[in-house]
Amino acid sequence: MTLQTQLKHLSLIIGATMLAACGDATTQIIEKDPIVVPGDGDDHDHGDVSSAGRLLVTSKGSNQVTLFELEDNSLLASIGLTFEPAYLYASPSKRYAMLVQRNDNQVEFIDGGLWQEDHGDHLHPYQQAPALMDFSLNGSRPTHVTVGASQVAVFFDGDGQNGVNASAAMFDEMHIGSDNNDYPIQEFDTHMHGAAQARGENLFATLRDANSATTLPDRIARFHAHGDHFHQEETYEVICPVLHGSAQNHDAVAFACGDGVVVITEQDGQFSASKIVNSADFTEGMRIGSLRAHLAGEQFFGIAGSQVFVINHEAGEMEKLDWQPHEGATLLAMELSLDGETLVILDSQGYLSLLQAHAHDNELHWELAHKLDISEADVADMPEGSRFEMTLSGEQVFVASPIEKHILSVDLHDATISTELELDFVPQKLTWLGIVGEVADAHDH
Repeated sequence: MTLQTQLKHLSLIIGATMLAACGDATTQIIEKDPIVVPGDGDDHDHGDVSSAGRLLVTSKGSNQVTLFELEDNSLLASIGLTFEPAYLYASPSKRYAMLVQRNDNQVEFIDGGLWQEDHGDHLHPYQQAPALMDFSLNGSRPTHVTVGASQVAVFFDGDGQNGVNASAAMFDEMHIGSDNNDYPIQEFDTHMHGAAQARGENLFATLRDANSATTLPDRIARFHAHGDHFHQEETYEVICPVLHGSAQNHDAVAFACGDGVVVITEQDGQFSASKIVNSADFTEGMRIGSLRAHLAGEQFFGIAGSQVFVINHEAGEMEKLDWQPHEGATLLAMELSLDGETLVILDSQGYLSLLQAHAHDNELHWELAHKLDISEADVADMPEGSRFEMTLSGEQVFVASPIEKHILSVDLHDATISTELELDFVPQKLTWLGIVGEVADAHDH
């Protein structure tokens, strides 16, 4: 069975017991057929490892998170965190969920229970029950989490009112899985709403003048890991005012500025930074506040309000993307599919836009392939503080509607809605966890 397995149209009313909004972490595993847990040896008997993956959903106003088995939309586990999470991310391999509790200065991790190991002549899939990990991060106001090819960078903003400086941590999934705290941390000399990108032994992170009137940084530095700390190797001369947002691809690291995008590239072991200035499409007050990229791609995508800009750093060009937004809609989320071939945009009116990549004159261009109305509700009924949310697997887009208390599954290729997962709570955030690629079929001895 592959990730292309067609999910049956099935509604499942979930009667999970909700936990309080804070308190001790607890886990309630829902009784199902036994799951094969890997032992020391390999007897090649691993049961039916889920190729559809699992969906982790947070509940509005609660520390409760719920995991669903997407093979049959069954409730798999209910897990209580220490505090209510504000942000939710998946680790590089999609095995772990990273739950950021910004207001409570903590990041917790949940093992989704699906992963693979390289056994030389094949990739070996494993499956076990989800679990809250012992590994956690503690620091002042964790905010921006960025995921590289195999590493994660978490930036802690610090607290200016209480004199707590910013910091950044760089780690990988081995640290999460083994509760290993032997990872480097960079301590800054002031607080800031910053960002960082982990890339091998290097951490690219922001700097801020302590006397600046804004908490947003305006400089970028490269730090080299040495055990449990970093050495600052260089600070780039190019200024990046009101910096907010970063990303990386195969060739470069990028940071968004008020007047453009700074791109850092490497050649013969030497790093250099240059700026691509905002195009003529920018109006007064516009700036890129978020960046997206595919790790194997060559482009960056900048989000400026509800406008999207495609950034070609090799040509030093920035071009506005016409994603044909629905009238009155604002952009809520934009992500690239795991294969990098589809750009997915979710807007405030409940429309999902799928743009496909096309090569023309040795350049990659994006054209609108599908636009779907994924909500029959009146958006005026959206609960206060909520909005439509989405996450992507290899083949599906999952869209959560707080109004209708359900999650829809949309096929990335033919744009068909195949599943409705009904909830008895208001969904807040969600992320897909599972094995990336058609590993179940590739497990051939």
